[in-house]
Amino acid sequence: MCQGAESVTPCRVKSLAADFAESLRRGSPRVEALHAVGDPDAESAAAAFSRALGEAELASSADLWGPALLRSARPGRGAQRLLELAQACRGAGRALDPSRAPALPLVLGSSDFLGRLLVRHPDWIEELEVLTAPIGSIDPPAPDWRAIREAKYRGLLRVAGWDLLGRPFRDSLLALSDLADACLVAAMECSFIETGAPKPALFALGKLGGRELNFSSDVDLLFLYDSPGGEDDPAQHRTAGHFIRHFKKQLELPTENGFAYRVDLGLRPEGSAGAPANSVNAALDYYESFGAEWERQMLIRLRAVAGPPEVIEGFVESIRPFVYRRSIDPGVFRGVRLMKDRIEHERREARRDLEADLKEGPGGIRDVEFLVQAFQLLWGGRTPEIRTGNTLDGLAALSRQGLLPEPAAAALSDAYLWLRRAEHAQQLVEERQTAKFPRDSASQLALARRMGYDEAPAEDARTHLLDDWTAVRSQVRTHFEALVLSADV
Repeated sequence: MCQGAESVTPCRVKSLAADFAESLRRGSPRVEALHAVGDPDAESAAAAFSRALGEAELASSADLWGPALLRSARPGRGAQRLLELAQACRGAGRALDPSRAPALPLVLGSSDFLGRLLVRHPDWIEELEVLTAPIGSIDPPAPDWRAIREAKYRGLLRVAGWDLLGRPFRDSLLALSDLADACLVAAMECSFIETGAPKPALFALGKLGGRELNFSSDVDLLFLYDSPGGEDDPAQHRTAGHFIRHFKKQLELPTENGFAYRVDLGLRPEGSAGAPANSVNAALDYYESFGAEWERQMLIRLRAVAGPPEVIEGFVESIRPFVYRRSIDPGVFRGVRLMKDRIEHERREARRDLEADLKEGPGGIRDVEFLVQAFQLLWGGRTPEIRTGNTLDGLAALSRQGLLPEPAAAALSDAYLWLRRAEHAQQLVEERQTAKFPRDSASQLALARRMGYDEAPAEDARTHLLDDWTAVRSQVRTHFEALVLSADV
């Protein structure tokens, strides 16, 4: 799948950037260039560039940040934010040097909330100056709620910088997941210090469980504790509940500098009607007696994050036969089909625009995830090599084991990365939990720019995005219908 501008004539882009850089050196930004790349208010954008050139350190580095902003979603807004950041740096006793942070113009022109954060915390620009560090190298935050929030947003800055510079997108998903893990471990320690309650075992589910977290996503969590002698203790149950409620409240607490993470406990036994935490024995009894097919599917992504090793190992080993059955069950594909049909029906009944839904619409992210999980539920009991909560790893494993044709696995992997990148780029703007593909042309162009479609003529970039969106959805849905909806098993 295309994520950039392979079809554009390189000299057209380079020529426009070179002309624009020359106009910046003359101190008169070309309005025509801003019109060409699609800034929604080119005249105001040119004025913002002119104001930025009034700052000495920005004027001397305009050759670097000017053409880079031209490739961003909102060049004029980015130029205004760059000026504000230069002024904030000066107020903090330091000079802004854009040459040390090549991703800075792209971040400022692509993400409104990260731009505001940088202006409030100009020292955080250092996160964009160290993008040569390994993407997975995350220093765990101190067990302090403010430190956890800061670590999260500093991490988001790094990931946004990596992403906008065109590093492999899969690395961004892994980095976001590792960042969340580090913050959750620190949050467990905070809750222990502040409540005095023993720490239960913490498991990740959903996208965090698969180490493919969104830029702005809930973290789906499951808490379990050990019951000595196998008997549930009401006092221990209450203590664990107190710990988890405190943990969730503090992570979700809104502040002027944002929040840590939205915590979703809805996948626990009995869902929202169930207790915040269960003993291992109670959870196993629940799944044995009442576990539904969708809960088998959900538990494919179970991954331990923190807690007593004996609790973790005991539950993981005991729950495996529930998830991965030795017998081949023809009802697996039927169950997955029914769940997908129900989701789409319910969304349409709620008047959701499914044709513009990157996640749940036909040919969207869920189609790929459900396809992989259907094959894992069917064959995982006899083929341990395909047991993984990561969708991309699952596709690769299914192909290696001969359970999915290699061309189909490769096409679905490319499509899944494109869909996730689009979802990520939409959430990058304001850290909102959205998977909506934009309907209006201006927002479509902005999405194209954040995804790396850098054709100089705005309409070319937008058309390229729409062509890929149509091709991706069609390809995913075709495979989903052939392999799951029409499966004979």
